[in-house]
Amino acid sequence: MPTVADAITRTKRLLNSNTRTELDAVHTEINSSATTVRLKYQTDGIRAGSYLSLGGSASVAPETVYVHSRNGEYATIQRGVDGSTAVTWAANTPIEVEPRFTEFQIYEAVKDSIRAIPNNLYAVSSAETSISTTETAVNFDISSTGFFHILQATRSPRSQKERWVKTNVKIYRDMNTTDFASGWMLAMQEGLEKNVTVRVTYAHPFITSTLNLNTDLVSTVKMEAEMQDIPSLGAAATLMLGEESNRLDLHAMGDSRGDSALTAGDRARHSMLLQAQYDRRVSQEARRLMSLYGVRADAATSAVFPTTIR
Repeated sequence: MPTVADAITRTKRLLNSNTRTELDAVHTEINSSATTVRLKYQTDGIRAGSYLSLGGSASVAPETVYVHSRNGEYATIQRGVDGSTAVTWAANTPIEVEPRFTEFQIYEAVKDSIRAIPNNLYAVSSAETSISTTETAVNFDISSTGFFHILQATRSPRSQKERWVKTNVKIYRDMNTTDFASGWMLAMQEGLEKNVTVRVTYAHPFITSTLNLNTDLVSTVKMEAEMQDIPSLGAAATLMLGEESNRLDLHAMGDSRGDSALTAGDRARHSMLLQAQYDRRVSQEARRLMSLYGVRADAATSAVFPTTIR
């Protein structure tokens, strides 16, 4: 299943195209307080003033370091720059040399993109509860995931000839906790002939409290597998737009490349193309969700034809 790390890789492909970053690796393990790294391949591109990106693992976020000086296979470095955190890196940890975007930058942009996905895309979960013939309402707490609206509700069959049957229920929150301990109530809108089980399929926000590199976008965040390209498009658009600011800094211009090599605004236009594709994909997925579940009149999100919310 796709993870946050997979989204980072996809974002790199969008940003770098055929551009390749020079690579090296950690020769000997460095702990979180070390200020010297021994280079395995002694890459020429590592010199005073270089920025290096040390790749993250399944549980450790990537780190960006700054090179103060270079002496053969050793480099004196400043740890945890650009908001990253210094951690212990094992031997053979890959090092990206002067990457266009550090892995930490991309990681942060991907997380921001996941958290900023519009509300017309949502997670779908199900929960069940039992209701007896003497009850019209029961405790029903789905606050752990949040709640937008009911997509579908069915009850168990009354007889062997029936299958699960659609039913009308309504969920109320902030109820009197004396009567409903959870503060949530599920109310049936039909009479019952016998005890039944009610299964509610509901929409809720994506679960973004934990976004580690190994966080599964499907099973943990609750995104549909078809949506996995959307965070990468959003992250790439944001990062590419920031690159245009390089033109405003005259000190960033190198002698080997004139201003005419890249037309002013090209980066911004590319960012807009990425954003347009992001908007299209959000709209496509919103339509797909609507075709699967429809839109409830009591929905927390708009019932108009879904487009990206801005």
